[in-house]
Amino acid sequence: MQSLKLIDGDLVFDGGELQMIDGPEELAQSVRIALGTNKGEWWLDPDFGIDFSLFFGKDLSQEEMREEIRQALHQNDWISTVEDITIVADRIARKQSISFIATALSGDTITGEVMIDA
Repeated sequence: MQSLKLIDGDLVFDGGELQMIDGPEELAQSVRIALGTNKGEWWLDPDFGIDFSLFFGKDLSQEEMREEIRQALHQNDWISTVEDITIVADRIARKQSISFIATALSGDTITGEVMIDA
């Protein structure tokens, strides 16, 4: 399967041609989109994405945040297992950096990172 290549949500062109991606790069892009979407934001699937409210405020629960990310990763039918989730908070910039390592059903290792702004 192939998808349109996106960078920061924008289509990528090279020499006037739309760029396509497949394999692990396509899977990583798909997961980054899920992690970068606030649950309820996409009208076609209100359960798609993560609940951003779990990632900002005081007394954050690392366990709740990791579980929300794990559930979002498994929204993608191609993900078999999630090996690692790392969340780094930058309270001054009011951002959360989320990185992950997962394994696809094909056996490919998928890695990625997403920034969530408050």
